[in-house]
Amino acid sequence: MRRLRGRPRHPDVLTPREWEVASLLRRGLSNREIGGRLGISHAGAKYHVAEILGKLGVPSRLDAAALLSAGEGAITPGFVWRREEPMCDNRGVDDRPIGFFDSGVGGLTIWRATKKLLPNESLIFLADSGHVPYGEKSTAELRDLTVRICRFLLSKDAKMIVVACNTATVHSISYLRETFPDVPFVGVVPVVKTLARQTRTGTIAVLSTPATAASPYLAGLVEEFAPDKHVINIGCDGLEDLVEEGRVRTRAATALLERHLAPIRGSEADVLGLGCTHYPFLRQRIKRILGPGVRVYDPSRPVARRVRQLLSQRDAFAGDGAPTYEFYTTGDPAVFKRVATTLLRFPVTDAGYVDLEEWG
Repeated sequence: MRRLRGRPRHPDVLTPREWEVASLLRRGLSNREIGGRLGISHAGAKYHVAEILGKLGVPSRLDAAALLSAGEGAITPGFVWRREEPMCDNRGVDDRPIGFFDSGVGGLTIWRATKKLLPNESLIFLADSGHVPYGEKSTAELRDLTVRICRFLLSKDAKMIVVACNTATVHSISYLRETFPDVPFVGVVPVVKTLARQTRTGTIAVLSTPATAASPYLAGLVEEFAPDKHVINIGCDGLEDLVEEGRVRTRAATALLERHLAPIRGSEADVLGLGCTHYPFLRQRIKRILGPGVRVYDPSRPVARRVRQLLSQRDAFAGDGAPTYEFYTTGDPAVFKRVATTLLRFPVTDAGYVDLEEWG
């Protein structure tokens, strides 16, 4: 029997609900069967299984089942758990960059939060501006685009890939984990769980793209984490394009925000979740329009903390050398540099062009 090196079974790795799902996953139940046993939706079960795979760092349900069984001391074919061993094989310094991608510049909010939290890490960001917006594309189209992007980022030796886009996460991250089983992925999902915990009025609001707002994935999150809450689910057209153009401090942005935020202003909502990575660039205007009675949450810092957690689990932090930052786009590099510099208030002086047709 060979020894399995992996993550030990600590209560703080998975949430209590995820341990309930994991116990059924270990027994080979499908997502639908898990949902039926626990009284949650199929989408909710699928969400929890994806989270478990990501936290355990394994590509498939079968691998997760083997790891979970071994973690409880059970004998499984080919595996035996050795608790005294380190958490992973990758010891020491890993100076490879972290890869990020989004449909455009919105994912720079995640990039910025990660840069602040992990200043020693080198970062690569690809803006798929040539195919924005993602919200109008089918699942098949999104999977094709995101696989091509990941191939490019891996050619740059990325040690981890952050899917810095809500729509791409919802429709593609499980497929990406299956396609690239050795690559750790971090995604972005609407902060429904946080909103449900923080609301005092029982009314929460989520601002996202039309595709995310209408997705079964978001519906599953609401059913799982906010079944007893009144949810104002707003799909916003036009906001993503304004951010892509760098027009975040304009009258047009204010007018569009006032239209989309009107249902919230006339409600009892006291918390708002930004369900698109573009929207944090509009955060201050949103807060001014809604006033102090509505607290605004976005996933940037939680995602950055999740990146740090995975690096810690894999012993893959960068050393003390100077980090490098690379930017690429499938659109116009000159436009990207101008808009990114405006949004980040950080000089983006160079950006390369990527043709995704070459990565099919």
